[in-house]
Order: sequence, then C-alpha cells, then structure tokens
Amino acid sequence: MACKKARGKRSNTRQLMRKRTSKVTVNKLLQEIPIDTVVDLKIDSSIHAGLIDTRFHGKTGTVVGKQGSAFIVAVSKGNKKVKLIVGPAHLNISKGVKIKEEKEEVKVAA
Repeated sequence: MACKKARGKRSNTRQLMRKRTSKVTVNKLLQEIPIDTVVDLKIDSSIHAGLIDTRFHGKTGTVVGKQGSAFIVAVSKGNKKVKLIVGPAHLNISKGVKIKEEKEEVKVAA
C-alpha cells in the first residue's frame, strides 16, 4: 500500500511563498497596530512564527485584539467572521481603506 500524501502548512506553496521583498526589519517585528485597524494579510516565507494558513494570503481583515506579540485579526470567510492569530511580520496596514478619524464639531453661536 502506498503512503498517504502529507498535507502540512507549507504544502503546494512553491509560488505563493516565494520571497519577493527585502529582509524583515526589527521595526516590522515589533510594530504596534492599534485595535480596529484594517490590515492586509501577506505571508512572509522567511518568518515561520505566527504563520497563517495559505487560504488567507491576500485577504483583508480588522485587528480585534492582541495575544502576546501576535495580533488577533477578524477575516471574513464566506458569510462567517473567522478570528486568526497572526504574527506582526505577516501584517501590513491597509492603504486602500482610510482610518476613521473622529472630528469634533464646533458649534458657532450666531
């Protein structure tokens, strides 16, 4: 009988996890992302800690909380919201969504 094929985290990811960017800096690993910030999930193949599943590569989610040095990110998967524990090396603050800024309205006495 033949052995069953192994299906680990990094299986069938030769092109997906190919290194295209520069080295990870210390600032990237120690970055602090505020809660309710919109982030993009992008796998960095050189960092194995806090690695996400490959089906979430390229998705966008919001930071819900923090667990140790990792962040808890809510991502939609179909109709559900899934919470992922992601290392800071695999998160980029999204440039496509503007951060909500609270503006104080000043009433002018007329």
